[in-house]
Amino acid sequence: MKRTVISVAALILVMGVSTAMAAKPLDVIPLSNGFPSGPHFNLNIHGKDCETYVCDPTAGGGSIFIGEYGSSTIQYVTNRLSLATELTALDPCAECFDGDPAKVRLPYEAQGYYVFARLRGKPNNGSNAGDPSTVLLYPNDVVQLCNDDPLNPDPNFPDYTECLLPVGLITLRDVYDATPQGFIRFDPLASTGKGKAIATDITRLFMWSGWVIDASLDISGPDGVPDGVIDAYDVPITYDANLNGIIDPDELQSWLQEQALLGLATYYENEWILNIADLVVSQQDIVNDGGKLLNIRFYPVATTTYMENCSDGIDNDRDGLIDCADGDCLDNIACPAPAPLLFQ
Repeated sequence: MKRTVISVAALILVMGVSTAMAAKPLDVIPLSNGFPSGPHFNLNIHGKDCETYVCDPTAGGGSIFIGEYGSSTIQYVTNRLSLATELTALDPCAECFDGDPAKVRLPYEAQGYYVFARLRGKPNNGSNAGDPSTVLLYPNDVVQLCNDDPLNPDPNFPDYTECLLPVGLITLRDVYDATPQGFIRFDPLASTGKGKAIATDITRLFMWSGWVIDASLDISGPDGVPDGVIDAYDVPITYDANLNGIIDPDELQSWLQEQALLGLATYYENEWILNIADLVVSQQDIVNDGGKLLNIRFYPVATTTYMENCSDGIDNDRDGLIDCADGDCLDNIACPAPAPLLFQ
C-alpha cells in the first residue's frame, strides 16, 4: 500500500504513500576530456534512424536509443527501497521506436549524483549541410512520486519502478511556473571527424526545488471534488487574511508552512530530483540533430571529492577559488612561494 503525494514544480508536488556502488571516497580531478575520474555509472544514448533501426526492447545494460533527429524523452526512476546497485535501461527504446519514452533506473544515492555528459561520434552531420550535430537537454521534471506506507509496508514496493496509483503528481505550471534553468547544448563546433568534445557538467538539470505534499490535503478542486492538485481550493477559507474571499499566493504559502510543521508537507531546495520520495520517476526532453552518441556519467556525491588542480584555470573543488588563489595549492610546485612579509 502506498500513500499518494502532490507536487508543484518550483512550488508544490503531491504524492502518495541499496547499496549503490560501494567505494571509498576518492580525490576526483576533471581529466582532459572533461570527465572527473572516479567511480561512476555510464549511460550511453545512441542516435538512430527511426525508420530503419530495429530497437531491441529487452531491458538491461546501460544503453538507450533515441531518434537521430527530432525530439525524444528519457525517464529516470529511483526507488530508495530497492536493492538495485547498477544503472539499468528498463526500456532502451524511445518514442519513435515503440511509442513511449526510454526509461533508465538509477540506484538510490542519499546525496544524489554529479552528472557529466559528452557528445561523441561524428559531429559534423547536422540536418543542415555543413553544420555540426547538436543535442539539447532540458531540465528534468517529475512524472510520478509515491511513498511506501510506513504503517503498512508493501512487501513488493522495493520492486516497483512506477507508482501504481493513477494520479501520482500534478505540476501546477499554470499557477506556479518552474524556475527556468535553460538547457545544455552539446555542439562540438571546433571538432572535425570523430567527436572530441569536452564533457559538460549537467548536474543542474537534475536538481529540483518545490513542495511535496501529502495527498490527504487534496480535498477539493474547481468542481468541488479532489483533483490531484494542491492549490487554493484546498486551503480553508479561514486562511483568507485579507477577507476578500480569495486565497492568494501568500496565504497559500502560510498554509503550506503550517502543513510542514504537521509533517504533511516538505519543501526541497535544489534537491537531487530522484530523492524527493521513496519512488520518483522524472522525465527529460532531448532534441537531437544528428548526434550519434551522447555519453552521460553519474558520479555518486558520497564517493566523489573534488581536489583542486593548480594549473588548469578551473575551480575544481568548487570553493570559488581558482588555481594558485586556492589555499589547497599553497605548497604546489605550480604556484610560486608567497613573498616574505617583514614585520617591524
